[in-house]
Amino acid sequence: MVIKAESGKWKQIIDQLKSIKQIKQISSLTGIFDIMVEIHVNEMEELNEIMINKIDMIEGITNTNTFIVLKDYK
Repeated sequence: MVIKAESGKWKQIIDQLKSIKQIKQISSLTGIFDIMVEIHVNEMEELNEIMINKIDMIEGITNTNTFIVLKDYK
């Protein structure tokens, strides 16, 4: 998932993302999005719950875009 943050809010957002146990990696980005997170879940419903009840509730997030990995090659 990539996240767009309000100006000056990215540190608070990252601090809150760190508390979500299913998030395995948090990275800062250049470009139109500011943060990328790698989320590991067993079921799509779990991803849905994290997105709606945790990530979308974080103040300062203005936009997200989610990508589902179908297969890892390396």
